This record gives sequence, C-alpha cells and structure tokens, in this order.
Amino acid sequence: MTASQMSAPNHRGPIARAALAFASILVLAACVPAGTQQTASLPAPEQPAPPPLSPFVQAMRDAGVNVAIPARGKFILVNIPSYELIAFQDGAPVIRSKVVVGAAGTSTPELLSNMYAIKYNPDWTPTPSIVRNEASVYIPSGPRSPLGRLKLELDNDQAIYLHDTPQKSYFGREKRALSHGCVRVQQVRELAAWADGVSVDEIDQRIRTGRMYTERLAEEIPVYIGYYTRFPDQFDQPVNYPDVYANKDEARRAYLARAAGRRAAAAKKAAEPPAQPPAEIIPGQTAPGQTAPGQTAPGGIVVTPGVT
Repeated sequence: MTASQMSAPNHRGPIARAALAFASILVLAACVPAGTQQTASLPAPEQPAPPPLSPFVQAMRDAGVNVAIPARGKFILVNIPSYELIAFQDGAPVIRSKVVVGAAGTSTPELLSNMYAIKYNPDWTPTPSIVRNEASVYIPSGPRSPLGRLKLELDNDQAIYLHDTPQKSYFGREKRALSHGCVRVQQVRELAAWADGVSVDEIDQRIRTGRMYTERLAEEIPVYIGYYTRFPDQFDQPVNYPDVYANKDEARRAYLARAAGRRAAAAKKAAEPPAQPPAEIIPGQTAPGQTAPGQTAPGGIVVTPGVT
C-alpha cells in the first residue's frame, strides 16, 4: 500500500476505513527506530556522582599509581619499594605502617589476595623452600616464634602473609628488604583490630591468653602487594624510591648457590664416619700407641719410669 492510497478520499465503508487507519499506524511505527517509542519521551535516569577522591588517593593517581582503591569498605595496599602498608576505609587511608619485605634473593611477590583470618600466638612451620635451602626447623608458639604474636592469614598459593615479628629493631632501618618473602608489619596490632572491628585492647587480651588459635574475619579484606618506585609520602608528595629488586635475579642465584654449598657441606659431614671416643685407660695398662715402661720404643730407646 502506497502513501497516496492511504490519503485517498474517504469513500470506503467503516470497516475498510478502520483497517486503513490500523495499517497506517503500522507503517508509521515501522519508520520509528526500535525501542524509541517507549524511551524517546522519558528522561534518562540520573547517575549518582562518584564520591570525591581522598587527597592521598589523588596523590597516588598523580604519581602514576593506578590501583583502584574501592570507595566503600576496607582495602590494604603494600608498596614494596617504600616499605609501607596502607589500610583504606571507604577510600581514605586510616593506617600507615612500616613493613619489612623480602630480601632480594627471597623477594616478596606482587599479588592480589584476601585477608580472611587472624591467628593468635602463631607457631612457625618453615616452607619447603626454606627447609631445602636453610634447613630450618619448626618453632612452636611463644617468644621465639618468627611470626611474633599475630599472623594475618592471606589466601594465596605462595605462602605469603602479614605478621608480627620479635625483631622490632628492623623497623628502624632505612632499607628493610630482609625477610624470606612474607611481610612483617610494625603496627600489626592496630591492623588486626581494624580488620576485626575491635579495639587494640581486645587484641592484646586475646594475645595474653597465650593460646594459639585462629579466628576468621566477618568479611574478607582485599590485599594488594604492589611495586611502585614513585609513591606519595605522608604529606601526599610524590617520592622516588630505590628499585629494591633491581638485581633480584642475580641475588636469587647467589642465595641458591649458598644454599647448595650448605647442603653439600652437610651431606659431606653426614657421610663421615662417627668419631671414636677416647679409649679408657686403666692404671697399669698402656694407652694405644704408647710404649710401656721397660719396653723398647721405636729407635731402640728403653723407656724407664720417672726418667725423661
């Protein structure tokens, strides 16, 4: 049907005119792009404006640190070159703590994980790598535990976690790449309290029980361990930090070479026959290798008691 036919004089009957009107509606509807007949007259819903960035997060952006800090909830960032951990609450930093990270030969990896539990008065079981390279042994819970009094559990397959340490003096050093890969946190008690939503006093009370146990968090907290040599300081000013792991491959080879040397020395010692205990000398008897009085020693010398 053409447009001229639709506009012809109205000489058809009522039914024909109704059919023609309906056909006209269908043709006109076909000329309108799909979906516009419902939305063309409706205003687009307003999108809520994103919350403003905190000054520190803005400083991170300005420094080229492109970590997506969530605007809601909790988030933990560890930056290896600046030896620092930052806990964020609703997009703003609430805890900034010094950390000790892995040495160049046993470097801390970059990873995204989740904190899911707190272990109080933890024991320490060396990883297979540490056992193989350093022959370390299990250390029970207590003052000698390398994990101190708190271990913050992370869900990753590299045995990396956050923890306390009995070696508090290390936090006073400028260069703090000293661990086997895990992250030692100076303000670990404050971090645990914040993560669990309790006070530091409550954390201390749990530690004082001396009991080793694990408590799951009500909600997991994302943890990102990154590597940014340009990073804002406590005044939100960008600082250029040394490349801590610039020579990590070379350092790793040296570490493994030393470990191989220790294993070879240990194997050699284990293969040696056990030392014989000294023979017991009974009065009147001669010790092995000695000449009895009155006997002729090598060279024809007669040994006489009391004569030297």
